[in-house]
Amino acid sequence: MLKLVTGSPGDGKTSNELWDFLYAPQYQGRPKFCTPVNGFDPAAHGVTAIEHISGWEELPDGSVIFCDEVQDYCGTNLGKEAPPWVQQLARHRHRGFDFIFTTQSPMFLHTFARKLAKPHVHYIRPWNMKGYQYSWDTVQNDPNAKSSKAMGTRKSVAPNPDVFKLYTSTVLDTHKARPPWKIIIAFSVFALIAIVGIGLGTYRVSQITKEAEPAAIAAQHTPAASQVQSQSRPAGIVGNPLPGTDQPPPPRWTKESQTPVIPGMPHSAPVYDELTAPTDFPRVAACMASQERNTCNCYTQQATPLDIPLGACQVFVRYGSFDPWLTGRHGQQGTLAVSQSSVPAQAVQASMPIDASQTPHPSRGAQFTVVEDSSRMSNSLKP
Repeated sequence: MLKLVTGSPGDGKTSNELWDFLYAPQYQGRPKFCTPVNGFDPAAHGVTAIEHISGWEELPDGSVIFCDEVQDYCGTNLGKEAPPWVQQLARHRHRGFDFIFTTQSPMFLHTFARKLAKPHVHYIRPWNMKGYQYSWDTVQNDPNAKSSKAMGTRKSVAPNPDVFKLYTSTVLDTHKARPPWKIIIAFSVFALIAIVGIGLGTYRVSQITKEAEPAAIAAQHTPAASQVQSQSRPAGIVGNPLPGTDQPPPPRWTKESQTPVIPGMPHSAPVYDELTAPTDFPRVAACMASQERNTCNCYTQQATPLDIPLGACQVFVRYGSFDPWLTGRHGQQGTLAVSQSSVPAQAVQASMPIDASQTPHPSRGAQFTVVEDSSRMSNSLKP
């Protein structure tokens, strides 16, 4: 392994990597060597000091070599053609060597050695605050580029505080934390605006809801305009909604929709359902009885005959019937009289008694019509 570690001064590359070099499990029990590190005592930690890494081939197999500021030993100043000891780095794995190179930029390392590096670890500390580590399997020429960071694996890191007792990182720490106050202030202003906006929006919605409640209550007790219009429209007017719906469904012009449900009645086709919704119902409006013929007939408000049993018909003629729908017919008063053109001319009002001996009494509820027997005009009806 030839591990390349990069990062700006003070970003934590030496502090983190030196601690791993000394205590990481993968390096335990192996010969360790290192180039000079400011203030670090190699012998006190079982590490052998070396002046240069050019003699690495003479070290024992399986050695771990820590080289701080590798640009001082294997930098670009070596020339275009790499020295033999650099070229031999291509075979370092054969003997189980591990190298840890630290430098500020990958471009400071000689091209030959840079192409051999794997992995590449980069440390950053934005605004000299929390530290992060990016890692790649191949060297990134610009590890700070957005494209490089997007391909790398990031994790937050912090050096072990005890490592600073082992070496001298700096005699004076001039890299103080510099929080991004402009960003913090901008974010705070944005958050404040968002909170105020949400609060105002919530308050306004609650006010609108309170204002709408009385109107909603009134609407529950007031017939909708569409209902009033549908009640006032006669059947056949376009726009009458289907019962139980607010809007009429669009007609479907198919063979099935134009086939009458009741043969011989074209208007019973489903396509006309919107136009043929009922607006009235048949009611007993008039009855005629003949004692001589023992007949009694009743008619609707449209003068059409009704199939009423004889006994019930005679009760209607004698006593009348209460009309529970009278007040709902848009202010119509009294009886819906049978049309003169539809009822025989001999019809008279129901106030006439069936028998002349009976005392006339006013009609109760709906009025009825009693017709004399045309075959015996001189005879009165007798009970």
